[in-house]
Amino acid sequence: MGTRPVAVALIAAITPVLAASPLPLDTVGRTDPDMAALAASVRDKPLPERLGAITQAWLGVPYLDGPLGEAGGFDDDPVTRYDAFDCLTFVEEALALALGNDPVDVARVRRGLRYRDGGPATYENRRHFMLAEWIPGTVDDGWLVDATPSFPEAVALSHTVTDQTWAQWSRRSLFSLGDARLPTGTLTFSHLPLTAFAADPTLVERIPDGAVVFTLRVVAPHLPIAITHVGLTVPAVVPTVRHATKIGAPMVKDHKLAWYIDNLGNYTNWPAAGLIILVPQEYGPRR
Repeated sequence: MGTRPVAVALIAAITPVLAASPLPLDTVGRTDPDMAALAASVRDKPLPERLGAITQAWLGVPYLDGPLGEAGGFDDDPVTRYDAFDCLTFVEEALALALGNDPVDVARVRRGLRYRDGGPATYENRRHFMLAEWIPGTVDDGWLVDATPSFPEAVALSHTVTDQTWAQWSRRSLFSLGDARLPTGTLTFSHLPLTAFAADPTLVERIPDGAVVFTLRVVAPHLPIAITHVGLTVPAVVPTVRHATKIGAPMVKDHKLAWYIDNLGNYTNWPAAGLIILVPQEYGPRR
């Protein structure tokens, strides 16, 4: 993979959903009727309000690593489910329900977010790596816009990943992918440093509701990933991040965004560098 400007960092996201048999991804039954009804009831609301209302129903739902798959093939976990999430599947399911106009459209949005270049819904084609695949892919496809560079406080970084980086990574075995499938190259991206939030506490108030917020760790030359978490900002009295998190009891929960950012400063083994902000885009008529 060649050099490309992108507003994000790399992460491995193991993504799995609620049907045990290999049905077509666009099958209406993939979307739980109650969730489809909830999404329909807020369809005329602004996108941040839709995201807030939909995910409100998931507060307290347990955290589970890799809950979704392709309901067949290598990863036979269900294509969608709402009884457990990891951080990325929480965001993907929320965006699919908020952006889709009906249950079939929800499945199409989910597929567009999760898989590369409109290709097949397979484990190999899944966007496993945030910086190299999920973020640039969803931005290129028009699902989201990288808002990070629009902040005056944004700082540019670059990260180079080689075949050797992958080979030496202790967690390489988590991915049942051939070496040729692992993304390499140099990525350039922007982030909002933790020091910027410390210098100006009002910066947190400029992050819009409905944003997808990625946690960037300090970029290390020996690691192929740098993003380790993602959540959504939702409308609230104070800026709030809603996420499937392992902080405290592992579940979907809300944290004040300012508190969450302060807490990132406590990371020691692999320090946090800051945040990357993407904004989902409306497309087409709502009806």
